[in-house]
Amino acid sequence: MNPTPTILRKIGKKKRETETDKESGESMEEILRKLICDKKILILGFGREGKSTLREILDIGGHKSITIADQKPVSGELGRGIDTVTGEGYLDILDDYDVVFKSPGVVLKKPAEDYKALVTSEMDVFLEAYGDKAIGITGTKGKSTTSSLIAHVLKTAGKNVLFAGNIGIPVFDIRKQVREDSIIVLEMSCHQLEFLRYAPKTAVLLNIYEDHLDHYGTREKYAAAKMNIYRKQDEKGILYTLQEFKPSDGDYKGTLKLVTISDAPFEDFDSVKGAVLKGEHNRLNCAFAFLVTKEYGVDKDTFIRAVGSFEGLPHRLQFIGNLDGVDYYDDSISTTVRSAISAVESIKNAEVLLLGGMERNLEYEELMDYLVTSKLKSLIFMYASGHRMYEMYTQKEKGENAPKAYLVSDLKEAVKCAKNAANKGSAVILSPAAASYDSFKNFEERGNAYKTLVFS
Repeated sequence: MNPTPTILRKIGKKKRETETDKESGESMEEILRKLICDKKILILGFGREGKSTLREILDIGGHKSITIADQKPVSGELGRGIDTVTGEGYLDILDDYDVVFKSPGVVLKKPAEDYKALVTSEMDVFLEAYGDKAIGITGTKGKSTTSSLIAHVLKTAGKNVLFAGNIGIPVFDIRKQVREDSIIVLEMSCHQLEFLRYAPKTAVLLNIYEDHLDHYGTREKYAAAKMNIYRKQDEKGILYTLQEFKPSDGDYKGTLKLVTISDAPFEDFDSVKGAVLKGEHNRLNCAFAFLVTKEYGVDKDTFIRAVGSFEGLPHRLQFIGNLDGVDYYDDSISTTVRSAISAVESIKNAEVLLLGGMERNLEYEELMDYLVTSKLKSLIFMYASGHRMYEMYTQKEKGENAPKAYLVSDLKEAVKCAKNAANKGSAVILSPAAASYDSFKNFEERGNAYKTLVFS
């Protein structure tokens, strides 16, 4: 057991939460050194971020001990003196440590403040040091595209830009690259926001839709995690969001900037030379990006030129090719009702839609109502949530032009069915409105499998 008395550990924890003892200009290295000095450290979760945390702590040094805890076995060379705890009980040891670095996605058994240890994260420590240089972007839908676009526009304008976060680059990995003139663009997931004590100076909240209920249980708890992106800001903070997601009166200290699709500096993507983005949802993402980057001196012409050279991101309504006269699109990132609807509306020749994946008990009524009267010709449902969607759809009252429904077992059968159903000149879209974890490692693996199946 940790010899440090509980009362002292709680006092230390409260001090960090309520007092500002960070000196002006104090670097992340200095903050982290004070945090871990002579402390028992637990790294909770040993994926990409956990490994990054370990490297940084070992580089700075001064800690008493390091333990890595993960449900899965920990492999690889860890170095001398590093302990591991794995298996079902890995979440039962937090009170034995002084500081816990929690990886995104690890679900704690109780609120972070109920543990004796200080529960923190890479993102929290990084924002304590560099939040004044950061643009944080979150939202159920569109955060990867918008954050990538903001970073691309700023780079096109000649700015010193660093890009990290949920996009796949742990923030500790860019720590040594931060300079006085750096603009740090951070894609931020709900898991990275859930226990934050600090926030980026510039916050972008794109939207909040039903998602991740398997983790949070209710939409309200999920929304609360997302809203930490602005709730932890001070009076110097700036928040960009839509009217429907703005903070309640008196619930925000900073400057609020409401965004509308008319803020985009062009009417449609057809007018932007080289643009690969499609759909009104992406034009709204561009409106956010334009207003944010304008604050950093980016003019309209530079922004439009950057949109034209932006390559887009894999698995986000990505055109993957034409086979036998049929266009195929990979929107494997889609895990919500709204994303699937946006995909259909964005592709003018869409006729076949592939739906379904992991069952997370999302509400699909809105999607079924939309599909009944949509322009689509065929709906192909797969996996557990697809089976439920199929049952819902078949029970709907439909006109003679309603899309025909097919129920298959998996992605392989869905692609086979789509090839038979698609007409020349039409498009097939994988936009599942469901997570992938029951059958794939992640949405990237699902998207790659889809492309392989289409062209095999």
